[in-house]
Amino acid sequence: MSGLASRFAALVALAALVLGAPSPARAQTADSARRYWIVVDAFVPGPAPSERAVARRALRGTSAPPADRTVAPHVREALTALGVTPVVESRWLGALSAPLTADQRQAVAALPFVREVRPVARVAEASVASQEPLVPLAPLLPRPPDAGPSLPQLQSIGADALLDAGYIGTGVRVGYLDTLFDFAHPALSQIGANGRLIAVQDFTGLPQANYHGLATTSVGLGYAPGQLIGPGWGAEVLGATTEYAPTETHAEEDYFIAGIEWLESQGVDVVSISLGYSTFDPGEGDYTYADLDGDTTPFTRAADRAATLGVVVVTSAGNEGASPWHFITAPADGDSVIAVGAVTPSGQRAGFSGWGPTADGRTKPDVAAQGTQIVYAVPGGFGSGGSGTSFSAPLVSGVVAQLLQARPSLTPMQVREALRSTASQASAPDNSLGWGVVNATAALAFVTTVPPEPGGPAWRLYPTVTRSGAPLTVETPEPVALDVVDAFGRVVARFGAAPLGRRTVAVPDLPGGVYFIQPDAALPALRIVVVR
Repeated sequence: MSGLASRFAALVALAALVLGAPSPARAQTADSARRYWIVVDAFVPGPAPSERAVARRALRGTSAPPADRTVAPHVREALTALGVTPVVESRWLGALSAPLTADQRQAVAALPFVREVRPVARVAEASVASQEPLVPLAPLLPRPPDAGPSLPQLQSIGADALLDAGYIGTGVRVGYLDTLFDFAHPALSQIGANGRLIAVQDFTGLPQANYHGLATTSVGLGYAPGQLIGPGWGAEVLGATTEYAPTETHAEEDYFIAGIEWLESQGVDVVSISLGYSTFDPGEGDYTYADLDGDTTPFTRAADRAATLGVVVVTSAGNEGASPWHFITAPADGDSVIAVGAVTPSGQRAGFSGWGPTADGRTKPDVAAQGTQIVYAVPGGFGSGGSGTSFSAPLVSGVVAQLLQARPSLTPMQVREALRSTASQASAPDNSLGWGVVNATAALAFVTTVPPEPGGPAWRLYPTVTRSGAPLTVETPEPVALDVVDAFGRVVARFGAAPLGRRTVAVPDLPGGVYFIQPDAALPALRIVVVR
């Protein structure tokens, strides 16, 4: 297989192995209703991992791996004596899976080295013509947190499905340019408690009491189960105070530039900007629309420069859509930034959201996200009904953190292309909402789609993004059964074997999220994203 295809196939197989799904070679014969995990405490050293595995652990591991080990020979000998034939061995779980009769289960549980015998999760079978109800699976991993009243704002951009699949911004560093922050607030305190608060710096040196920065960071990164969850709540964070709220002066150009350069030097992957500049205090001198050409204002030049250095810059389109100014504000005119407009919960453009195009004729904003009726943090508690592109931008910044967790090598332009190409009006962008409302699940599929193996056994999946219960067309080179595997490696349904060639099946009634379609033969796994 190609390198990418083989990596995804290996990941699916490994996750299925660890979490108890039937291995492809046994999928058609094992009786999962009578299969059990036999958890033991007798091991010997196993084969050393490859150099690539060691490097991968160091690069992307989020916890220390268990010792590389294998079950001791006397364990297998004792099981063989009882007529038990293990199907899978999991080094991580320290367990073997095997089909057991009632008598065998009792005998195995009595062995001195066996700590536990527990059932393997059952698999629901789905034929080509019909779909049986799915058997509920045991919670093998911690359940995603309850987003409470903030769930609709996550659902509006598909970020909830990525959170359910485990994409929380882990390993990604996000920086904010704003007013004051409060990382002791209950919505943000877990960032510091978990060692993910890298630094906070005030570049204004002026006393103020505006906590706009608290509000925006909470929307993107908040973690208060039952109240507020942000798409990128697992990311590392930096905060730069560059906005002095009581006034609007050109001194903020200096604060902004100092802040974004500092963030870049600290290794941020994403910069989230909920600020916009067009008119200033009397005597300061305003920008003109002609200045929004992507090359004139210091704010814009600084944001574009950060993007050339590999930082994904996400910025508000501005709230001047219903004002005499009408247009987006700097730095949203940057040719390398992602400018975000605002929509209502129903997906309609919010009246205040700034319009494009830029002065040199480029379509803006780039994308849009919910920017009204937002749940957010305020000093001492939580607010609801928040409005502004100040909120739509951090929602998208959180999605960017999710995408970079999935594909850390993505460039700023690749991230922007993924968001644009999968948004609600990608085929007909305009200067109201750009390419449309962000669809995080589709964007993830865009950046992680497994290509068919060149020259290998071809099979195709149409489409890669679908809805629960919708028809799904699969073309296979042989009559194989297809497992539906979730992002944690659990087999949640199976399409039965069917005649060779193209066939249409009903997508299982699954929660929105990312799934693999895994054949029970030596073919690469492909990815499907289910939306509801």
